Amino acid sequence: MKTRDIVLSIGALAFIVLVVCLALLLADKFDVDKAVCGCPKVISHNFVWIFIVLAVVFVSCLLYYLFSLKIDAQKGIINKNMEILYSILDSEEKLVLNKLVKSGGEIQQSEISGMFDKTRAHRIIKRLIEMKIIDTKKDGKNNTIILKKELREELI
Repeated sequence: MKTRDIVLSIGALAFIVLVVCLALLLADKFDVDKAVCGCPKVISHNFVWIFIVLAVVFVSCLLYYLFSLKIDAQKGIINKNMEILYSILDSEEKLVLNKLVKSGGEIQQSEISGMFDKTRAHRIIKRLIEMKIIDTKKDGKNNTIILKKELREELI
């Protein structure tokens, strides 16, 4: 059972208890049956606090549920976009991107040159820069390959 479903259940329970408390309070006000338990008196004395607590719990649970639905929809869109991104990359570019993801979003160009020859690595990096997937930062004689911030947030 997902957290979202548990929170929704708690919210529904709070709503039901709120309705029962209102019914008991109204029963006391209309003199429906004076032979009932002492619940209406306890509820009428503490009605404001009971109402506030139950209303806050119910509204909080409802908002959590609605926002979690929206977040799940956004995650679905992100996953679909990532699938599209991987589908347009060739196998060598995918290897470089996976290596970047495994290393936390930054890697030395020399590590990529170890996977391919220097010319091939330079061409792959150049294509990824043109696609705006990575950036390079000059670090002395070496270049540091950095995954774009937007992709870093989604892939890592």
